[in-house]
Amino acid sequence: MARIFLSLGSNLTNREENIRRATGLLNHNDIRLTRISPIYQTAPVGATSLLGLGIVFGIKQPNFLNCVLEASTDYAPNQLLRTVLKIEKILGRRRVPGMTNLARKIDIDILFYDDMIINQSMLKIPHPRLHERAFVLIPLCDLEPNLVHPVLNKTVKDLLNSISKNGVALWQGQDSKILA
Repeated sequence: MARIFLSLGSNLTNREENIRRATGLLNHNDIRLTRISPIYQTAPVGATSLLGLGIVFGIKQPNFLNCVLEASTDYAPNQLLRTVLKIEKILGRRRVPGMTNLARKIDIDILFYDDMIINQSMLKIPHPRLHERAFVLIPLCDLEPNLVHPVLNKTVKDLLNSISKNGVALWQGQDSKILA
């Protein structure tokens, strides 16, 4: 059984409910969730702030809710990716070819799969930008600060200490029963 870490984010409709539904679908698809970080509110990546809204590609976007999950699965990495993409689609994620950082109901990223390093066109593990993103590193550090990035050979805590934490705030409205 592989130990995995997933990042979840949502900035459309009922953000917390989107995360709750994603965790339920993950559990029902043989991805056994063991821990969840606190939820954080963050501005969209690449956004400039405007009254609590981010501007990405000239489009106003609401802030994200983000968290990190620890889980275990018997899925191989590519099978895990297919399952995650299927869950995103069920929850209303629509991908636009060539467009990134758009508003979305749910985003599920595979951060780590044991200590594997995978560099395929459609699957890169560890996630190639996790070390640049406070909205991933802060909740990941809540769960596993001494986890070592297998490419960078640094702990999550060290990676977090090397970047700005601006724009990431603990979300006060969170429901303690999100994994229920």
